[in-house]
Amino acid sequence: MSGNWWKPTYSAADTQAPSDPTNLNATAASSSQINLSWTASTDNVGVTGYRVFRDGVEVGAPSDTSFSDTGLTASTAYSYMVKAVDAAGNLSANSNTASATTSSTPAAGINLALGKTAVASSIEGVGFEASKATDGNSTTRWASIEGSNNEWIYVDLGTTQSVNRVKLNWEDAYAKGYKVQVSKDATTWTDTYVTTTGNGSIDDITFTANSGRYVRVLCTARGTVYGYSIFDFEVYSS
Repeated sequence: MSGNWWKPTYSAADTQAPSDPTNLNATAASSSQINLSWTASTDNVGVTGYRVFRDGVEVGAPSDTSFSDTGLTASTAYSYMVKAVDAAGNLSANSNTASATTSSTPAAGINLALGKTAVASSIEGVGFEASKATDGNSTTRWASIEGSNNEWIYVDLGTTQSVNRVKLNWEDAYAKGYKVQVSKDATTWTDTYVTTTGNGSIDDITFTANSGRYVRVLCTARGTVYGYSIFDFEVYSS
């Protein structure tokens, strides 16, 4: 046989599934979060990611071997399994099953802000930092700069909580107008309480429960010629 000729090549589609993920482990991180980790799968064309299933429903598609499942209900058991997916779209069989139970919601009588990180828009000077309002010591206080109406202080609770009560122990420099706000990201805030008739002393405020990690007191009108000052900034769960 003479002359030029061409023989086409044939490449069969990859149908080989990745190996199963192994050593899946589930650990409760809080009342609303469970953390997962597992051993990586192997595959002839490479594993590109994983599919995470909670109680049979897919809840995430991480590219590495860990995943945090958030927004869960307190004191609730959840069951997980993971599958690997390769570059050809093949899914592995199920990993082992791992279960965990979220922790209980903190009791209503626990001050969630105690000892937690606090941030303020300003301070009067050294010794009047935002942390002084959450240190549990009623003789220390946060104080803002004098003469400014628009000042704030917020506390980071560390995890998302259902908040329905804030207790403020004002020093003489109180806020006549202020808002209590809740946020999940310290950027977008939801008003839970608003007043223009504050009179200082101790304000023990309850409101409709709202979920958030950050709680802020936004001061809008001074009750004195000074700034604002708070001995104790307490936050409670519903």
